Amino acid sequence: MNYRNAGNEFTLYQNTPNPFSEFTDINFFLPENTKGTLTINDLSGKVVMIKEGDFTKGLNTVRINKSELNVSGVMYYRLETEGNTATRKMILIK
Repeated sequence: MNYRNAGNEFTLYQNTPNPFSEFTDINFFLPENTKGTLTINDLSGKVVMIKEGDFTKGLNTVRINKSELNVSGVMYYRLETEGNTATRKMILIK
C-alpha cells in the first residue's frame, strides 16, 4: 500500500491486513509531532484496548496482536490527537 501524503494532512489508513487473524498494522500520517490515543471498541461500543503515545511527524505504525484483544469480529479503531479524530473498521477472525 502506498502511504504517501502529498498534502501533509492528518490521515488514518485502513489497517493491514484486514481481516486479520494474528496481527494487524494500523498506519497513520501526522502533520506534526503530537500526543495521540488509539482506541479500539467492539460493536457495542465497549473499549477493548487503548494505546497512548507520543507520535512523530510523518508516517507512524502501531501493531496490534490478537492476544491484546479479548474479542473477535468487527471492531472500530479511533485515533485522536489534538484537533484531529478519525475512525475506521477492522475485523479479527479466529
